[in-house]
Amino acid sequence: MKKLRTLAALVAVISLGAGQLLRQEVRVDERALLAELAPDAMFFEKAGSPPYYRSERGVAAFNTHDVRPEIRGYAGPIKVLVVLGSDGRIKGLKILSHRETKNYVQYMETPAYISRFIGKSVYDRFEIDKDIDGISRATVSVQALARSVRDASRAAAHDVYGLQTVSDGPAGAVSLSWLWYSLLVLFGSTGYVLTRRDRRYRIVRDISLVGSIAIIGLYLASPFSVLHLFNLALGRPSSSLLWYVLVGSTLVSVLVAGRFYCGWLCPFGALSELISRVPLRKWSIPAELDDRWRRLKYAALIVVTPAVLVSGRVDYGNYEVYITLFAVHGNAFAWTLTALMALANLRVPRFWCRYLCPVAAVTGLLARQEPAYVGGHDCPMGNKSHPDTTECIRCNRCRQPAAPAITRP
Repeated sequence: MKKLRTLAALVAVISLGAGQLLRQEVRVDERALLAELAPDAMFFEKAGSPPYYRSERGVAAFNTHDVRPEIRGYAGPIKVLVVLGSDGRIKGLKILSHRETKNYVQYMETPAYISRFIGKSVYDRFEIDKDIDGISRATVSVQALARSVRDASRAAAHDVYGLQTVSDGPAGAVSLSWLWYSLLVLFGSTGYVLTRRDRRYRIVRDISLVGSIAIIGLYLASPFSVLHLFNLALGRPSSSLLWYVLVGSTLVSVLVAGRFYCGWLCPFGALSELISRVPLRKWSIPAELDDRWRRLKYAALIVVTPAVLVSGRVDYGNYEVYITLFAVHGNAFAWTLTALMALANLRVPRFWCRYLCPVAAVTGLLARQEPAYVGGHDCPMGNKSHPDTTECIRCNRCRQPAAPAITRP
């Protein structure tokens, strides 16, 4: 495992360095898009600070990121090209780029959704689920889109046309998603401490598993993902407090308690474990073959890491079935894989966690050794006796208390 950790670290560092040297930002031809959005207008070259495209026909255009660069979505800025009339109404709109996870925001990019902004005035409130439709499971992203369009349009209306507007604050209600996640982390952490001391508290873990499915999976739709780490490595922080709580708490938990997230908070891991409890005969996999297959998750992570860090395309690393499941979006292949990974647990407990999960690979590589976990016949991961800590999800079923210190007379 030490060699694997070294290899993974070298691949990450070299890939990140190569990306800094080789990666070039793809430039969008804004003028070509302007010809599509406002075919009757002739725009002058973009100029000013912030820069605008002005015309002689009473319309102006701008990139929202040029005007309000501080507004960010869940994974970075959402850049939008807007055409604004002298009456303060939006005449055209086109999303130029974003780094949001496509599974969650696929509807945000459709003409049907974009059309909701056409004709809106800079005097409107742009409130999600009120005068702007929301998108289930993409609240942070759509709020960032609405804020970018609203605030940049108001600034342009003032700078170009001299229109006066009033600030309304955030384009949507303040999200308390981070609080729900924090409460579940606190509950799971408490259960972890209790079950380390006394196995009679194991019911607390079952409650945490059900809670992770209900809160992190279904309600928040925000399971921890390797995409969070890729964005962190690429220097792309989020504007979402949930993002910081999710990433921060998971990384801290790995350093303190190994794969605690996998065993207590991961909604797909929880679903997998609950499915595996269906009383069907499980397949017996030879220990040597099982060990080889468990290496697949590390191999997959090492393969996708250069693809992501060199290109800067985080979506190249999106092969996590829990994103498909909890975003409720994916192509036929993604849904087929998700279904297979769920049903496989009927015969091989926590199949995805054992063999393919990139989060399992990352947390396994970072987990410190803990010899108190001796394995057992009821291990939810199917671990052999005295397993490597990288495969232990800290359910505390097999944890042996530390031997009392021997005092010499």
